[in-house]
Amino acid sequence: MIKSTKVHNLGLLAIFVFLLASISMVSAHQPRLETGANVSYQNPIIVQNPEISQAFYSQLNGNPDYYKISSDKTFKLYLNLLIPASPGISGSFVSAEVLDSTGNNILMVNGTNANWQPYFEEFGGDNYLKGPEATTNLPAGTYYIKVFNAPNQGKYAIAIGDIESFPLDESLKAIVTIPLLKEQFFGKPVSTLFFEFLGIILALGSIMMLFAMLLKSRKSDEITQLTVKVNEVIKPVMWLGIVITAFVWLYVMYKDPLNIVGILNTLLLIIIIILSWYTGSKLSKMEFGKLPLKTMALLVILWWLFVYLSIAII
Repeated sequence: MIKSTKVHNLGLLAIFVFLLASISMVSAHQPRLETGANVSYQNPIIVQNPEISQAFYSQLNGNPDYYKISSDKTFKLYLNLLIPASPGISGSFVSAEVLDSTGNNILMVNGTNANWQPYFEEFGGDNYLKGPEATTNLPAGTYYIKVFNAPNQGKYAIAIGDIESFPLDESLKAIVTIPLLKEQFFGKPVSTLFFEFLGIILALGSIMMLFAMLLKSRKSDEITQLTVKVNEVIKPVMWLGIVITAFVWLYVMYKDPLNIVGILNTLLLIIIIILSWYTGSKLSKMEFGKLPLKTMALLVILWWLFVYLSIAII
C-alpha cells in the first residue's frame, strides 16, 4: 500500500514537472500583464533583467506608456512591437522610443510605416500582428521606453530582451498569468468557461458513473444495491455541479439574452434539471430488474447535447 502511494505521488510529481517544462518550452517570453496599471513617466513599469526575454501586455488609455530600465552594466536591448489580431479584438499600430535619463531620444522603433505581419502564437493559440523590432547595445544607466501612437489608444504587446529563460518561479507565475492574459487582453471568457465546465464535469461525471454502474446492475442484485448506495454518496456532487452550471449559464444568457441557440439551450438545461431530479428519485428506490435505464440514457444524451451547444455559444 505504501509503495503504491509513493508511485502515485511520484506520478503526480512527474506530471506537474512535465507541465512546467512544457510551458518553458513553448512560451518564448516571460508574460507580464500590465493592462490595469496606471502608467506614466513618473510611475513607469519597471523592467527587471532587460536582456531576458519578457513580453509586456498593456493598453494605451489616452497617454503614452513608459517602461524604466536601470542597469549597472552595459547590456543589449532588444525590442519588438505586437498588437492583438484575434476576432473582435484589435489595436492601433504603436511605436516606441528609447530615452535616456535626460529625456533624449536614442532609438526610435517606428510602427507607423512598418510592415506588420500576421503572427500566430502556438502556445496560447492567439493571433497578433508582429511589427518592427530593433536591437542596440547600451551603456550602464537609466533608460525609458515610451510606447505610443497618434490617439494613444489600443492594446499592444512589447517584447523586451532576447535571452529565453524560464526558471521554476516564472513557470509557476505563467500558470496564473496566461489565463488572465487570455481574458483581460484577448477578451476570451476564461473564467466563464472554467466555472461552466467545472459544473459540467461534476454533474456529467457523476451521471456517467451512475450510468455505467446502472448498466452493470442488470447482472445482479448485489450490484444494484451498490449502485443505490453510490447514488446517495455522489448525489451532492452531482447537484453541486448542476447548480454551478445553472448559475454560470444564467450569467451567459444575461449577457446575450436574445441568442436563439442560447434560449434553446436554456430550455434544455431546465429539462435536464427536472430529469435529473426524477432519475435520482428512481435510483434511490430502484430494485433489481426495475432499473431506470431509459431515463438515465436520455439524461446522458441531453447532457452531452447541452455541452455541445454551450461550447458553440460561450
